[in-house]
Amino acid sequence: MKISGRKQRIAAIAALLALVASLMLGGAAGLAVTQQEALFNGNFEGGFSYIAGCGMVGNGWGCFTNGGSVVYGFYDDQWAPVRADGLHSQLIEMNTMQPAASEPDRYAGIYQTVNVVKGGSYQLKLSGLVREALKDGNKPDPKDDRYRYRVQWGYTADGSTDWTKVTNWVELPWDKIDPRTAPTGLQNFATTFVAPSDRITLFIRLWKKWGTVYREVDFNVDAISLWGPAVAAPRPGGVVVIPPPADQKPPAPPPPTPPPVVVPPPMPAPAACTGPNLVMNGSFEAGFTNGVGNYWVSYTNGGRANYGFYDDMWPLVVKDGAHSQLIEINTYSMALADPNRVAGIYQIVSGLTPGLTYQFSVWGQMREEAAHPAEDKFRYRVQWGYAAAQPGITPSAITNWTEISWDNIYLRTAPGPMSVYSARFVAPSDKIILAVQALKKWGTPYRELDVNLDVIQVQGCPQQPGVIVIPPTNGKVCATWYTVKKGDTLAAIAARYRVTIAQIVKLNNIKNANLIYPGQRLCIPPDP
Repeated sequence: MKISGRKQRIAAIAALLALVASLMLGGAAGLAVTQQEALFNGNFEGGFSYIAGCGMVGNGWGCFTNGGSVVYGFYDDQWAPVRADGLHSQLIEMNTMQPAASEPDRYAGIYQTVNVVKGGSYQLKLSGLVREALKDGNKPDPKDDRYRYRVQWGYTADGSTDWTKVTNWVELPWDKIDPRTAPTGLQNFATTFVAPSDRITLFIRLWKKWGTVYREVDFNVDAISLWGPAVAAPRPGGVVVIPPPADQKPPAPPPPTPPPVVVPPPMPAPAACTGPNLVMNGSFEAGFTNGVGNYWVSYTNGGRANYGFYDDMWPLVVKDGAHSQLIEINTYSMALADPNRVAGIYQIVSGLTPGLTYQFSVWGQMREEAAHPAEDKFRYRVQWGYAAAQPGITPSAITNWTEISWDNIYLRTAPGPMSVYSARFVAPSDKIILAVQALKKWGTPYRELDVNLDVIQVQGCPQQPGVIVIPPTNGKVCATWYTVKKGDTLAAIAARYRVTIAQIVKLNNIKNANLIYPGQRLCIPPDP
């Protein structure tokens, strides 16, 4: 009996030890660290917003400079040779083309505050390049100090957004300086560090070391990633849905779209949009007032530039009838000019049906007073945008500006053929503000940009259960848009619309398939 009791006690102890071991293993499994992307909009596919004193800065990011006799610019750069992921990169410019004197140690950069796990190991990755232009289009001088421009990164351990409080700046080993109009490829950088707290601010900056004049340095940065332990617990299905920090907002969603329509294959091709033109005086044959087509309103963003609006009757720049709208941005009389100068026209377009598909189209071209082959070929752009109309609305309310694909810049006295652009969109309301504008990107003096516009139309399309193309998607084909809700996973969304996760990831340029945000708008591909 004693031996039997001892055996029972040993068996009980063994069972208890097995149970403890099982609990420990289970606990260890439950504590497995989930990795996630900590940054928001690190690939700049989440849009850009204008920040006073800087320019166009990626949503979720802040900006900074230290002033001085330097012209600074921040831009949404869509030039393929200077982007690493998707269709956009952040461009930061320092320009001393105009000042006769400048100071050394000029800085310009971007920052973002993120939640992290204290003590966790994080990997920082980014891609980018540095380009330079000299006065009169000269290429970088090989005799110049090869380290005259440097890219650095650092962080504050308390989440402070004051870049002057950073004490741990680290130089990236990027020693290549390309000609501004002839980039030779982006460089990559990766490093790891341990998070000193649960909230840090990451800073990336360009450093112009010397007080050289008559220079322009351009720094492109893209594909910024901060990968490490997830702050929130993983949700069922393995997908982490984590909202951005409270002081960072995701980009504004596109205009509302109709509920998803399930269409059995094969899907018919979209029919031509042949509805009546809802734009008043879109061909500018109904007259002008003070150089602006009747029913249209002109606007500019001022600054160091001269603006002009004219009734152009030169047949070479007219598509229909005898008139076109000419918009001019001129810096001929200025030794100093500002970047990002805008001039455009807008009107309130009525008679739309919310949720239905419409087509915007316009004819036009860009001209310049003299050829500047050494300059950025995308130095001038034409854009269009729209928003639901409200009393007193102006173009400042438009957030979906889309570049019109006119890349040729003709001589002012030797126009080329007029080009047409069209795109479809879904009406957000029965009235919209519609605007078309010219953009002079750089602060170059002694320039004249002329943009001619004609035959501007908004036409209804036959409502069919097919595909719509929305301008903010840069031509992507979407069956519908879906707004991410709390608890959503890509797997569930894909199953709902009978598509694959890979299709959604590719179409929306999602860098981390395990990271989606509540409120995020996803372009859903057509049902295969």
